[in-house]
Amino acid sequence: MEEKKNRNDRRLNRILGDEWLDWQGEDDSEATISEGKKTFLVLTLIVLIAFVLLALLFWYLVLPRFELFGRASAVILTVTIIVLSTFFLVWYIALLITVLSRKNYLSVCLQKGTNLFIILFPFVMKLARYFGISRDRLSHSFIRVSNTLVGATSSEGKILALLPRCLNRDLKREVRSICHEFPDVILHTAPGGNEARKIIRKIKPRAIVAVACERDLVSGIQDIAPKIPIIGIPNSRPAGPCKDTRIELDEFRAALSSFLR
Repeated sequence: MEEKKNRNDRRLNRILGDEWLDWQGEDDSEATISEGKKTFLVLTLIVLIAFVLLALLFWYLVLPRFELFGRASAVILTVTIIVLSTFFLVWYIALLITVLSRKNYLSVCLQKGTNLFIILFPFVMKLARYFGISRDRLSHSFIRVSNTLVGATSSEGKILALLPRCLNRDLKREVRSICHEFPDVILHTAPGGNEARKIIRKIKPRAIVAVACERDLVSGIQDIAPKIPIIGIPNSRPAGPCKDTRIELDEFRAALSSFLR
């Protein structure tokens, strides 16, 4: 009973964001997440292979019916399945090489490279749950992958730095100081995702560096990328979500610098 009361007290002494309304004040074993790119990349490959196998199964089951309409129909179906399967596998390989080597291959495909991962993300999330990988761990890995696919921006417009309201006060002061070093950077604090979207529509930045929890960052990347290049910096939560969160300042500085080269 006392333990439940302590959890409730811990939950109520903060303003929870929309993505954390289900948090019940329990100890957060994932206060600091350091999940590499490999997790998301491997699970994505498994999902893609599953899709290809399903496409081949579909081809096997319906091919006899298409042959009733003539050989040409059967050939068109077969070629379509092969082309689409090959295209997505080659696209994935190109994206994988880009993520691992940071060299841009098949640039036409990679201009919208993040889209493929965003489309597959819900399926990868379901697979991750099957393997016991939490939502936040997978999201952290996805953000690391997405960050490596951010392309160059135009020189027109401002760079928007978005901070959460829960960031540690001392770190906020340090972040402001870093932003003052870059004349093209505008700093804003967004209480939540809806406010962040309003700020983005108003400023219309050429690029964004966003600090938030993995859940908010994934939602923002899905909405914004690749229309606007965005680098996400996941925070750590030693006091639990939505209170006194922290980031590595060197990572924040490097993200801003990458848009100003």
